[in-house]
Amino acid sequence: MTNDEPLLLLSEVAAYTRAPVSSVRHWVRTGQLASLKVGKRHLVKQTDLKRFLDERRVHPPKEGE
Repeated sequence: MTNDEPLLLLSEVAAYTRAPVSSVRHWVRTGQLASLKVGKRHLVKQTDLKRFLDERRVHPPKEGE
């Protein structure tokens, strides 16, 4: 069974989210962002990053609110 889903390094997640790598490490360490540990590296599935960001999406207030 193969899975061709892209895996991102924490530094790539940081660059994409424009957040410090230390913040990304915190999200992983606290379980907010799922990761795979391969050797000493944590890798993040692209779908897990999308889910993480979707959960934090801020919706603008509706008209009249």
